[in-house]
Parts: sequence; C-alpha cells; structure tokens
Amino acid sequence: MLVLATAAEKAFVPSLLEAPEESGDRKAQEKPNYTIDTVRRLKATFKASDKLFLLIGMDAFADIAKWHQGEALFRECEFVVASRPGYSLADVANALPEKLRPRPEVTKPFHKQKAAGDLVLSGATIHLLEDLHQPASATSIREAAAAGKPLGRFVDASVTEYIRKIGLYK
Repeated sequence: MLVLATAAEKAFVPSLLEAPEESGDRKAQEKPNYTIDTVRRLKATFKASDKLFLLIGMDAFADIAKWHQGEALFRECEFVVASRPGYSLADVANALPEKLRPRPEVTKPFHKQKAAGDLVLSGATIHLLEDLHQPASATSIREAAAAGKPLGRFVDASVTEYIRKIGLYK
C-alpha cells in the first residue's frame, strides 16, 4: 500500500522494515507488528549519536497508553505529534502511559491551551505540530473503509483499490 501511495514521489523509497518475513509458517506471518519492535530494529542500524523521531497523528497518539510497550517506546525515540483542532496540551499529557503522565493537578490548567510547542517531561519528549489542517488521518481512512464509504478524498485510486481488494479495515 505504501508503494502505491508514494509511487509519484521519486524521492521516497519505501522500506521493507515492517514487511512480514517470508516463511511457510502462516502463524509466524500473522504475528502482530508492534511499533516498539520496528523502532528497535531501526535503531540497531543507527550510530550512537543518531536520534529517532516518531511522527504520529494526535488521533493515534490519544491511544498511545494502550500500545504494546508504550512506555518503552518513549525511551527509544522522541515523538512528533501532528495536532488537530480541538486538542489541548492537557489532552497530549493525559494520553501518555500512566507512569509518564503528569498528575491531574498539573495538567488541569492546560485544558484550554492548544497543543503546540514542545512537551518535555521526565521520560518523554513530544514535539507538537500545531493545528495540522489535513483532512485525512489513518483513523478516518480506516473508519471510512470499514463503513464502505468512498476513500477518494483521502487516498489515491490505486490505494483505494488495494484496500478494497485485500479487504483491509473490515
């Protein structure tokens, strides 16, 4: 799907880092692909001085505390979170895994402050991209596909066809 989505952009080179390993073992091919594993595989190829940033939309970041080894992920990389209108700085802080999350009395004053700037806490560094006005998000694409709605406003026709053909997000 990534190859289809980036085909017109010659500067982009899709990676096979997350591709399933080729084997006859179907159970191994269906194993979940966790972000923490991908980040660790990628970091293994880095120099000690290299930094890794994980770009994620606020809609997905809102569930980061539920991710597999979510707390460990913050030790491995810094996050760049593409904010969306309606999210506050407190929403960002409150989405963190419990051990990294500031106490409620600390975040309360930030409920009306929009998610912008950098949030640097003990164990987590988050860079916030302010009010991204992009109509597409992974969440909205998955929801539209699951509901059988047209995807043309989100992705190219080739990606739409691939999603339908494979039956993704059903």
